[in-house]
Amino acid sequence: MDYFFVSRSKVRRFYEAPPGVELDAFAYVSRKGALKEGTPFFFDSQMRPAEPLVSFFLEMAKTLKAKSLQDYTYDALDLTEFLENELDPPVDLLSVIEEDLLAYREDCTEHRESPDAPATWKRRRAMINGFYGWADDEKLIDKRPYFRRRNGRDVLSWGATTQLDVRHLTWRQWNFLKQVGLRGYLPDGRVDRTFRGRSPLRDSSAPELSITTGMRLQEFSCLLDIEVGPPRRDASPAEVHLQAIAKYGLPRSVMIQDPTLRELDMYRRTERAAQVRAAAKALWRRREELFIVDDIDLRRMKVSGMLEGRRRTFRVESMNADKRRRAVFEGDHGLEPMAMFVGRGGRMPTRQRWEQIFDAAHLRAVRLSEEHKVGIVMPREVRIHDTRHTFAVYMLPLLTKLILQEEAEEYLAGRHTGYLTDHISRNPLLMLQDLLGHRRPQSTLRYLRYMRDTNVLVAKAIAEWNNKNATYADYAAAIAEQRAA
Repeated sequence: MDYFFVSRSKVRRFYEAPPGVELDAFAYVSRKGALKEGTPFFFDSQMRPAEPLVSFFLEMAKTLKAKSLQDYTYDALDLTEFLENELDPPVDLLSVIEEDLLAYREDCTEHRESPDAPATWKRRRAMINGFYGWADDEKLIDKRPYFRRRNGRDVLSWGATTQLDVRHLTWRQWNFLKQVGLRGYLPDGRVDRTFRGRSPLRDSSAPELSITTGMRLQEFSCLLDIEVGPPRRDASPAEVHLQAIAKYGLPRSVMIQDPTLRELDMYRRTERAAQVRAAAKALWRRREELFIVDDIDLRRMKVSGMLEGRRRTFRVESMNADKRRRAVFEGDHGLEPMAMFVGRGGRMPTRQRWEQIFDAAHLRAVRLSEEHKVGIVMPREVRIHDTRHTFAVYMLPLLTKLILQEEAEEYLAGRHTGYLTDHISRNPLLMLQDLLGHRRPQSTLRYLRYMRDTNVLVAKAIAEWNNKNATYADYAAAIAEQRAA
């Protein structure tokens, strides 16, 4: 089975009209009501639409983004291939029974060379549930081929994905990774002449932004230069409003502190300036597919310009990643990217590129720490997302400590602090949830285990409980004495 994804940029770059056909293909795929970017199409060996997958994904494209459509497409193809090639006799998607899907689950999670992790199977199961729910609604099948309970559990359920991996760096580990791995210094502070990193200031200031704000990779990598701006004269932080590039589109604000702003400004005035000048010709050749901004309103944070032949105006926080990558303006050296972090050709480095940069930096840091015996043990694996975890792990205890100090000052001053609204508004977990942009409190609660050693607290509680001579009055008196102190 062949498959293709809708891509306007590829139509612009590669389409050639057949002889005798007059068609502006790009205008056709960009018209109002055109198919959504990333919509998949499936064809059989005779290049006819392969149903029911084509109709199912046309429905899915109404609500899913291109990346999710791509993941579900590969899952659907994997399921189809299993049903056609691994079962005897083969079956199609609309003829499966419960045992066929159980065999597919067992194959994915047990028998393959690299079995699926619970999170991967959870995604595959979501695609299967979505497909057979749609087929049932469309009356393509008499009923769903497997039983599904009201709570969402079914026979395809497998594995637990609630415990997420939280890895963080100590300050010494991060500083070593930053200076040695990303910037190219030797452990003794000398410049390593063999270092081949192209943009050490960019590569180190971007994760520094993440580790001091808790921003995700897509959030900091898609920032525009005008959102950050230069350092303030009074050393105050810069407030950046996130929405379209935040996970789930949840709006939130992050504060970029003065030391980080100064580091970003050093990159802006050196590496970035050189890359912007070098990219002018490449951007001009791609001008037809870019968002050429000619009006920037910094007070209201709005931009206006020409995009795909139409004049468009956007609030900066509502611009998605694609529009940000294409945003340029006419500067002193020709077309200049509006992106904060600029790669080759004036483009924003992709997610894959950032991960490659971080992987190479980690390998270099591990190698040099062992060769020079510096006494810093680097983690076996470091992801760029670990900088966000590091922010959360250290921010929660600090927030808790500051709030306890404020409450102690309020108590000593004789002011009442027992109102429920006070406790809610000053709850460090809720504050951290807002800072990180978590949709559910459960995502933030996983950082609680880094507050202190829970085993010590449990042992102490059991020891006090087993004190037979103590009464509830004794406990109450002890607590009162602690508060008075």
